[in-house]
Amino acid sequence: MNHPISRRRFVTASALAATAAPGLLVPPARAELPEVPLPEGPLPATRDSLPLGRIKDQEFSRLMLGGNLIGGYAHARDLTYVSHLMKRYNTDARIVETLEIAETHGINVLNSWVVDGIQHLQHHWKRGGKMQWIAQARLNPGNNLDQFQKSIDLGAAAVHVTGDVADALVQRGDVDTIGKIVDFIRGQGRIAGIGAHGLGTIVACEKAGLDPDFYIKTIHSHDYHTAPGPEETDDLGRFDNSWCNDPEEVKEVMFTVKQPWIGFKVLAAGAIPPYRGFRYAFESGADFILVGMFDWQVADDVQTAKEVLGNLRRLRPWRA
Repeated sequence: MNHPISRRRFVTASALAATAAPGLLVPPARAELPEVPLPEGPLPATRDSLPLGRIKDQEFSRLMLGGNLIGGYAHARDLTYVSHLMKRYNTDARIVETLEIAETHGINVLNSWVVDGIQHLQHHWKRGGKMQWIAQARLNPGNNLDQFQKSIDLGAAAVHVTGDVADALVQRGDVDTIGKIVDFIRGQGRIAGIGAHGLGTIVACEKAGLDPDFYIKTIHSHDYHTAPGPEETDDLGRFDNSWCNDPEEVKEVMFTVKQPWIGFKVLAAGAIPPYRGFRYAFESGADFILVGMFDWQVADDVQTAKEVLGNLRRLRPWRA
Protein backbone atom coordinates (compact mmCIF):
# COMPACT_ATOMS: atom_id res chain seq x y z
CA MET A 1 0.00 0.00 0.00
CA ASN A 2 2.37 2.71 -1.23
CA HIS A 3 1.35 6.34 -1.45
CA PRO A 4 3.25 9.41 -2.61
CA ILE A 5 2.67 11.03 0.79
CA SER A 6 2.64 9.35 4.19
CA ARG A 7 -0.33 9.58 6.52
CA ARG A 8 1.72 11.57 9.07
CA ARG A 9 2.97 14.03 6.44
CA PHE A 10 -0.55 14.33 5.00
CA VAL A 11 -2.11 15.29 8.32
CA THR A 12 0.72 17.70 9.16
CA ALA A 13 0.58 19.41 5.78
CA SER A 14 -3.21 19.66 5.85
CA ALA A 15 -3.21 21.18 9.33
CA LEU A 16 -0.60 23.75 8.33
CA ALA A 17 -2.56 24.64 5.21
CA ALA A 18 -5.74 25.08 7.22
CA THR A 19 -3.95 27.42 9.62
CA ALA A 20 -2.05 29.43 7.05
CA ALA A 21 -4.74 29.85 4.40
CA PRO A 22 -8.24 29.70 5.90
CA GLY A 23 -9.72 31.07 2.68
CA LEU A 24 -8.39 28.16 0.65
CA LEU A 25 -9.93 25.26 2.53
CA VAL A 26 -12.12 23.84 -0.22
CA PRO A 27 -10.14 20.94 -1.70
CA PRO A 28 -10.21 19.73 -5.27
CA ALA A 29 -12.56 16.88 -6.03
CA ARG A 30 -11.09 13.40 -5.73
CA ALA A 31 -10.74 13.19 -9.51
CA GLU A 32 -8.48 16.27 -9.49
CA LEU A 33 -6.05 14.91 -6.91
CA PRO A 34 -2.91 13.08 -8.05
CA GLU A 35 -4.06 9.65 -9.15
CA VAL A 36 -2.88 6.60 -7.24
CA PRO A 37 -3.54 3.22 -8.89
CA LEU A 38 -6.28 1.21 -7.25
CA PRO A 39 -5.16 -1.98 -5.52
CA GLU A 40 -5.54 -4.93 -7.86
CA GLY A 41 -5.35 -8.70 -7.60
CA PRO A 42 -6.79 -11.02 -4.96
CA LEU A 43 -7.20 -9.90 -1.38
CA PRO A 44 -4.50 -10.74 1.18
CA ALA A 45 -5.06 -13.58 3.62
CA THR A 46 -7.47 -13.04 6.49
CA ARG A 47 -5.73 -11.58 9.55
CA ASP A 48 -8.49 -11.54 12.14
CA SER A 49 -12.11 -12.48 12.78
CA LEU A 50 -15.12 -11.05 14.58
CA PRO A 51 -18.19 -12.53 16.25
CA LEU A 52 -21.19 -12.66 13.93
CA GLY A 53 -24.90 -12.09 14.36
CA ARG A 54 -27.75 -13.10 12.07
CA ILE A 55 -30.47 -10.90 10.59
CA LYS A 56 -32.92 -13.12 8.75
CA ASP A 57 -30.71 -15.48 6.70
CA GLN A 58 -27.62 -13.25 6.56
CA GLU A 59 -24.68 -13.24 8.96
CA PHE A 60 -23.10 -9.88 9.72
CA SER A 61 -20.08 -8.97 11.83
CA ARG A 62 -21.05 -7.34 15.12
CA LEU A 63 -18.78 -4.44 14.19
CA MET A 64 -19.91 -2.89 10.90
CA LEU A 65 -18.07 -0.38 8.72
CA GLY A 66 -19.87 2.94 8.37
CA GLY A 67 -19.66 5.05 5.23
CA ASN A 68 -19.63 8.58 6.66
CA LEU A 69 -15.86 9.03 6.72
CA ILE A 70 -15.62 7.69 3.19
CA GLY A 71 -18.31 10.09 2.02
CA GLY A 72 -16.90 13.06 3.93
CA TYR A 73 -19.84 13.46 6.32
CA ALA A 74 -17.81 14.71 9.25
CA HIS A 75 -20.39 15.82 11.85
CA ALA A 76 -17.48 17.90 13.19
CA ARG A 77 -19.56 20.50 15.02
CA ASP A 78 -18.32 23.91 13.82
CA LEU A 79 -15.01 22.70 12.32
CA THR A 80 -15.92 23.42 8.73
CA TYR A 81 -12.71 22.11 7.17
CA VAL A 82 -12.94 18.54 8.48
CA SER A 83 -15.21 17.25 5.71
CA HIS A 84 -12.74 18.53 3.11
CA LEU A 85 -9.86 16.96 5.02
CA MET A 86 -11.64 13.60 5.00
CA LYS A 87 -12.21 13.75 1.26
CA ARG A 88 -8.59 14.65 0.58
CA TYR A 89 -7.33 11.81 2.74
CA ASN A 90 -9.76 9.18 1.52
CA THR A 91 -8.70 8.94 -2.11
CA ASP A 92 -10.24 6.27 -4.31
CA ALA A 93 -7.24 4.02 -3.71
CA ARG A 94 -7.38 4.48 0.04
CA ILE A 95 -11.10 3.73 0.17
CA VAL A 96 -10.47 0.46 -1.67
CA GLU A 97 -7.65 -0.28 0.78
CA THR A 98 -9.93 0.47 3.72
CA LEU A 99 -12.43 -2.11 2.46
CA GLU A 100 -9.57 -4.59 2.07
CA ILE A 101 -8.28 -3.98 5.59
CA ALA A 102 -11.78 -4.22 7.04
CA GLU A 103 -12.57 -7.54 5.37
CA THR A 104 -9.23 -9.13 6.21
CA HIS A 105 -9.81 -8.17 9.85
CA GLY A 106 -13.25 -9.78 10.00
CA ILE A 107 -15.65 -6.94 9.13
CA ASN A 108 -18.02 -8.28 6.50
CA VAL A 109 -20.47 -5.43 5.92
CA LEU A 110 -20.44 -1.79 4.80
CA ASN A 111 -23.33 0.58 5.45
CA SER A 112 -23.54 3.60 3.13
CA TRP A 113 -25.97 5.86 1.29
CA VAL A 114 -26.84 4.62 -2.17
CA VAL A 115 -26.53 8.10 -3.69
CA ASP A 116 -22.81 8.11 -2.84
CA GLY A 117 -22.37 5.16 -5.19
CA ILE A 118 -20.60 1.85 -4.62
CA GLN A 119 -17.84 1.96 -7.24
CA HIS A 120 -15.22 1.24 -4.57
CA LEU A 121 -17.20 -1.71 -3.23
CA GLN A 122 -17.72 -3.02 -6.76
CA HIS A 123 -13.95 -2.90 -7.32
CA HIS A 124 -13.54 -4.77 -4.03
CA TRP A 125 -15.97 -7.44 -5.23
CA LYS A 126 -14.04 -7.83 -8.49
CA ARG A 127 -10.98 -8.63 -6.41
CA GLY A 128 -12.88 -11.48 -4.76
CA GLY A 129 -14.08 -9.56 -1.71
CA LYS A 130 -17.19 -10.79 0.09
CA MET A 131 -18.07 -7.54 1.87
CA GLN A 132 -21.86 -7.23 2.12
CA TRP A 133 -23.66 -3.94 1.68
CA ILE A 134 -26.46 -2.50 3.80
CA ALA A 135 -27.80 0.44 1.82
CA GLN A 136 -29.26 3.64 3.22
CA ALA A 137 -32.00 5.11 1.06
CA ARG A 138 -34.21 8.18 1.14
CA LEU A 139 -37.51 9.05 -0.46
CA ASN A 140 -37.33 11.19 -3.56
CA PRO A 141 -39.95 13.94 -4.06
CA GLY A 142 -43.47 12.56 -4.19
CA ASN A 143 -42.48 9.58 -2.01
CA ASN A 144 -40.67 8.09 -4.98
CA LEU A 145 -38.87 4.84 -4.11
CA ASP A 146 -36.14 5.04 -6.77
CA GLN A 147 -33.31 5.06 -4.23
CA PHE A 148 -34.63 1.86 -2.69
CA GLN A 149 -34.93 0.19 -6.08
CA LYS A 150 -31.43 1.31 -7.05
CA SER A 151 -30.04 -0.16 -3.82
CA ILE A 152 -31.59 -3.50 -4.66
CA ASP A 153 -30.45 -3.37 -8.28
CA LEU A 154 -26.87 -2.71 -7.13
CA GLY A 155 -26.83 -5.79 -4.93
CA ALA A 156 -27.60 -4.62 -1.39
CA ALA A 157 -28.09 -7.45 1.08
CA ALA A 158 -30.31 -5.17 3.17
CA VAL A 159 -31.85 -1.73 2.75
CA HIS A 160 -33.16 0.71 5.34
CA VAL A 161 -34.86 4.05 5.23
CA THR A 162 -32.57 6.66 6.76
CA GLY A 163 -33.23 7.97 10.24
CA ASP A 164 -33.87 11.54 9.16
CA VAL A 165 -36.54 10.44 6.69
CA ALA A 166 -38.23 8.06 9.12
CA ASP A 167 -38.16 10.70 11.86
CA ALA A 168 -39.77 13.26 9.57
CA LEU A 169 -42.49 10.84 8.46
CA VAL A 170 -43.36 10.00 12.06
CA GLN A 171 -43.40 13.66 13.06
CA ARG A 172 -46.02 14.39 10.42
CA GLY A 173 -48.06 11.31 11.30
CA ASP A 174 -47.22 9.31 8.18
CA VAL A 175 -46.10 5.99 9.64
CA ASP A 176 -47.93 4.21 6.82
CA THR A 177 -45.29 5.33 4.32
CA ILE A 178 -42.57 3.70 6.43
CA GLY A 179 -44.59 0.50 6.35
CA LYS A 180 -44.89 0.73 2.57
CA ILE A 181 -41.11 1.12 2.31
CA VAL A 182 -40.55 -1.99 4.44
CA ASP A 183 -43.04 -3.94 2.31
CA PHE A 184 -41.38 -2.75 -0.90
CA ILE A 185 -37.91 -3.86 0.21
CA ARG A 186 -39.19 -7.23 1.39
CA GLY A 187 -41.14 -7.68 -1.82
CA GLN A 188 -37.82 -7.45 -3.68
CA GLY A 189 -36.37 -10.25 -1.57
CA ARG A 190 -34.14 -8.07 0.61
CA ILE A 191 -33.80 -7.56 4.34
CA ALA A 192 -35.76 -4.45 5.33
CA GLY A 193 -34.85 -2.01 8.08
CA ILE A 194 -35.94 1.26 9.65
CA GLY A 195 -33.50 3.95 10.76
CA ALA A 196 -34.14 6.41 13.57
CA HIS A 197 -32.47 9.21 15.47
CA GLY A 198 -35.50 10.00 17.59
CA LEU A 199 -36.79 7.34 19.95
CA GLY A 200 -40.33 8.36 19.05
CA THR A 201 -39.80 6.83 15.63
CA ILE A 202 -39.15 3.40 17.15
CA VAL A 203 -42.14 3.76 19.48
CA ALA A 204 -44.45 4.75 16.61
CA CYS A 205 -43.27 1.92 14.35
CA GLU A 206 -43.70 -0.64 17.12
CA LYS A 207 -47.16 0.70 17.96
CA ALA A 208 -48.14 0.43 14.29
CA GLY A 209 -46.90 -3.16 14.15
CA LEU A 210 -44.60 -2.54 11.18
CA ASP A 211 -42.29 -5.41 12.20
CA PRO A 212 -39.15 -4.58 10.18
CA ASP A 213 -36.32 -7.08 9.97
CA PHE A 214 -34.10 -4.73 11.97
CA TYR A 215 -33.86 -1.25 13.43
CA ILE A 216 -30.84 1.03 13.14
CA LYS A 217 -31.01 3.47 16.06
CA THR A 218 -28.54 5.91 17.57
CA ILE A 219 -27.09 5.15 21.00
CA HIS A 220 -24.35 6.94 22.91
CA SER A 221 -23.76 8.31 26.39
CA HIS A 222 -23.50 12.00 27.23
CA ASP A 223 -20.05 11.53 28.72
CA TYR A 224 -18.16 13.86 26.37
CA HIS A 225 -17.20 17.53 26.34
CA THR A 226 -19.70 18.77 23.73
CA ALA A 227 -22.63 16.68 24.95
CA PRO A 228 -26.01 18.44 24.85
CA GLY A 229 -26.80 20.91 27.60
CA PRO A 230 -30.10 21.15 29.50
CA GLU A 231 -31.55 23.54 26.90
CA GLU A 232 -31.00 21.09 24.04
CA THR A 233 -34.08 18.93 23.97
CA ASP A 234 -34.41 18.00 20.30
CA ASP A 235 -33.31 14.62 18.97
CA LEU A 236 -30.18 15.77 17.18
CA GLY A 237 -28.88 18.62 19.32
CA ARG A 238 -28.86 22.15 17.97
CA PHE A 239 -25.12 22.23 17.38
CA ASP A 240 -24.45 18.96 15.51
CA ASN A 241 -23.21 17.50 18.76
CA SER A 242 -25.77 14.91 19.82
CA TRP A 243 -27.66 12.05 18.19
CA CYS A 244 -29.14 10.32 21.23
CA ASN A 245 -31.12 12.71 23.38
CA ASP A 246 -32.03 10.34 26.24
CA PRO A 247 -29.87 7.20 26.24
CA GLU A 248 -31.44 5.78 29.40
CA GLU A 249 -34.89 5.90 27.82
CA VAL A 250 -33.47 4.34 24.65
CA LYS A 251 -32.21 1.40 26.71
CA GLU A 252 -35.63 0.91 28.31
CA VAL A 253 -37.57 1.01 25.05
CA MET A 254 -35.14 -1.08 23.03
CA PHE A 255 -35.14 -3.75 25.75
CA THR A 256 -38.71 -4.54 24.71
CA VAL A 257 -38.00 -4.58 20.97
CA LYS A 258 -37.72 -8.07 19.45
CA GLN A 259 -35.95 -7.11 16.23
CA PRO A 260 -32.17 -6.92 15.87
CA TRP A 261 -30.79 -3.48 16.65
CA ILE A 262 -27.85 -1.89 14.88
CA GLY A 263 -26.52 0.90 17.07
CA PHE A 264 -24.99 3.86 15.29
CA LYS A 265 -23.34 7.15 16.27
CA VAL A 266 -21.97 5.07 19.16
CA LEU A 267 -18.92 7.37 19.45
CA ALA A 268 -20.99 10.56 19.08
CA ALA A 269 -19.16 11.18 15.80
CA GLY A 270 -15.70 10.64 17.23
CA ALA A 271 -16.14 12.39 20.59
CA ILE A 272 -16.14 9.19 22.69
CA PRO A 273 -13.16 6.77 22.77
CA PRO A 274 -13.91 3.42 21.08
CA TYR A 275 -13.62 1.24 24.18
CA ARG A 276 -16.13 3.34 26.12
CA GLY A 277 -18.46 3.82 23.18
CA PHE A 278 -18.47 0.19 22.08
CA ARG A 279 -19.07 -1.10 25.59
CA TYR A 280 -21.85 1.40 26.24
CA ALA A 281 -23.66 0.49 23.03
CA PHE A 282 -23.47 -3.28 23.47
CA GLU A 283 -24.36 -3.12 27.16
CA SER A 284 -27.29 -0.84 26.28
CA GLY A 285 -28.64 -3.66 24.13
CA ALA A 286 -27.35 -3.08 20.60
CA ASP A 287 -26.79 -6.31 18.67
CA PHE A 288 -24.39 -4.66 16.20
CA ILE A 289 -22.52 -1.38 16.13
CA LEU A 290 -21.93 0.72 13.03
CA VAL A 291 -18.69 2.70 13.15
CA GLY A 292 -16.99 4.95 10.64
CA MET A 293 -13.27 4.12 10.49
CA PHE A 294 -10.21 5.38 8.70
CA ASP A 295 -7.88 2.69 7.38
CA TRP A 296 -5.47 3.10 10.28
CA GLN A 297 -8.24 2.66 12.87
CA VAL A 298 -9.69 -0.63 11.64
CA ALA A 299 -7.33 -3.13 13.27
CA ASP A 300 -7.46 -1.41 16.66
CA ASP A 301 -11.25 -1.08 16.54
CA VAL A 302 -11.62 -4.77 15.72
CA GLN A 303 -9.47 -5.69 18.72
CA THR A 304 -11.46 -3.31 20.92
CA ALA A 305 -14.77 -4.79 19.78
CA LYS A 306 -13.55 -8.33 20.49
CA GLU A 307 -12.32 -7.33 23.93
CA VAL A 308 -15.63 -5.65 24.76
CA LEU A 309 -17.75 -8.50 23.41
CA GLY A 310 -15.77 -10.99 25.47
CA ASN A 311 -16.71 -9.35 28.76
CA LEU A 312 -20.16 -7.75 28.69
CA ARG A 313 -22.74 -6.98 31.37
CA ARG A 314 -25.82 -7.01 29.21
CA LEU A 315 -29.52 -7.24 30.11
CA ARG A 316 -31.22 -7.18 26.70
CA PRO A 317 -31.22 -10.64 25.08
CA TRP A 318 -29.26 -10.96 21.87
CA ARG A 319 -31.78 -10.53 19.07
CA ALA A 320 -29.33 -11.45 16.32
